[in-house]
Amino acid sequence: MSRIRLLPDQLVSQIAAGEVVERPASVLKELVENALDAGARAIEIELESGGKGRIAVRDDGCGMGGDDALLAFDRHATSKIASFADLERVGSLGFRGEALAAIAAVARLELATAEEPGLGTRVRIEGGRILGVEPVSVPRGTAIEVRSLFFNVPARRKFLKATTTELRRCLEVVEGYALAWPEVRFALRHEGRTLLEAAALAPGANPEARVAEVLGGALAGQLVAIPPAPDEREPEWCQGFVGRPGSGGGRRLFTWINRRLVRDRLLNAAFYRAVREEWRGDEVPPLVLFLTLSPESVDVNVHPQKAEVRFRDSGFLDRLVARLRPALALARGEVPAPLRPPAAGAALPFAGEGLGGWSRPAAAPAGTIAEPAARHAGEEAGGAGRRIAELLLAPLERAPVPLSGRDGEVRPFRLLGQYKGALILLEGPDGLYLVDQHVAHERILFERLRRDLAGATPPSQGLLEPLLLELPASEAARLLELADELSRAGFELRELPGGQVGVTAIPAAVPVAQAAALLGEVAAGGGEGPSGLGERLLEAFAASLACRAAVKMHEPLAPAELERLLGELFACEQPYACPHGRPIVMVLGDAELERRFGRR
Repeated sequence: MSRIRLLPDQLVSQIAAGEVVERPASVLKELVENALDAGARAIEIELESGGKGRIAVRDDGCGMGGDDALLAFDRHATSKIASFADLERVGSLGFRGEALAAIAAVARLELATAEEPGLGTRVRIEGGRILGVEPVSVPRGTAIEVRSLFFNVPARRKFLKATTTELRRCLEVVEGYALAWPEVRFALRHEGRTLLEAAALAPGANPEARVAEVLGGALAGQLVAIPPAPDEREPEWCQGFVGRPGSGGGRRLFTWINRRLVRDRLLNAAFYRAVREEWRGDEVPPLVLFLTLSPESVDVNVHPQKAEVRFRDSGFLDRLVARLRPALALARGEVPAPLRPPAAGAALPFAGEGLGGWSRPAAAPAGTIAEPAARHAGEEAGGAGRRIAELLLAPLERAPVPLSGRDGEVRPFRLLGQYKGALILLEGPDGLYLVDQHVAHERILFERLRRDLAGATPPSQGLLEPLLLELPASEAARLLELADELSRAGFELRELPGGQVGVTAIPAAVPVAQAAALLGEVAAGGGEGPSGLGERLLEAFAASLACRAAVKMHEPLAPAELERLLGELFACEQPYACPHGRPIVMVLGDAELERRFGRR
């Protein structure tokens, strides 16, 4: 007897559904894409139990006739493509012809559609079985209602997350498409409460207006537009915004290809690479990126949920990094200040009376910088001047500063002094070391405070007026999801009408502005649950306190204070970056200084 058998059609459909339908957000994504492909200009969404109980999507698109309404639930039935050549240049959001069949196989579904107002068609399906097809009077467009997702696949249903988590995922999908399709009106309600409403914008409207409407004005104000292509002849294929430092990243990475919302690892990796190369840190800002590419240059038939793509041009990601870096530089707000020689005719302090009334000594020991100019001229004439690193500069008579308290080794670094009360200068064996005194002290205090707070519960302080957080609907849902964990850290949250979040208490050690920023970071952070949240909050508290208590810029310090600060710094676990990721130590190497002075 043969051990190989054909599976029943219903089981095949349920297996296929597992590839396309992962959670309520997957269903919502497919239905919204179908509505957009149908030319909808208004999409209304209603959810119950985060989408686990009910998902209803109504659009005013082209609708379907009776025959098409029934045929749409057959597997691989689609109006989007007809040949392999069409598959090579997909221009629509949907094209596989699998979504409706997969959804109908694992839920109770009802569709009502009409090509013109009046007589239309209603189709009712349960678990892949057609229960009825009947005429109905409906407006032009399509309305689909999906109930009891995975009712017949309990093994899949038990893997669904809490209602707040599934709702947040659904909100992220709608936010993504509302950003990419500003000419379409979107409205999302959950159990009667409106959580997201974005009006249709006129053609040519400022794209920042849509970002502010969907993600909130606070975040929109922290975004910087990606500048146009440097070559005006190049078609504009990359548009969007990047966030400034401190605007929070986490899950605030929105990427579209030809207005298709994607979650592509290669695109995210390219953005991380651009951030690392431009900012030299681990902070990841928000990204709102619209890529417009020819359909032939990108393969969207890679992932069952169409969430990942493949680029046929191997150099595309490198070009993307090059386009993102100028925007990141603008967001950073820093302009490079290269070393440059003094202006012609500028008096040097060695000529006559110098700085502070100091004058050049009448005689200097041989081998120092004060040797006769004739010797220097002779060396230059020979074309082989002495190396800067070989000059004897007669450094201050101070003991070497230990660079690490962990290995106990004392390295030959000498303290030269302070530059404008902001930077500590060290002479090292390979160059000049510059230490930012503020961030150095911040690192020292941070590690000390983190140890002190590790075993304590931060006391809470009530606010006379609740702090209102302006957040995207998906991030507000996440904060409410983590309300219990945040309460143990000293925060008290309250859900307000309209999907807003009010904060009625914060940790006593954290100022209000810092508390609001911290909650914004938590709301935008990744992860499904509160795992590790307490530790992150603890570090945030310590970083806030350390920043406020650290020695300020342009504050003169005595030599003994400088030495003590350096000794404590290099005994830290991480002496080279502050808690916020800014560098503490920079080096001007001997080779670079020699090159700047024309000796290399």
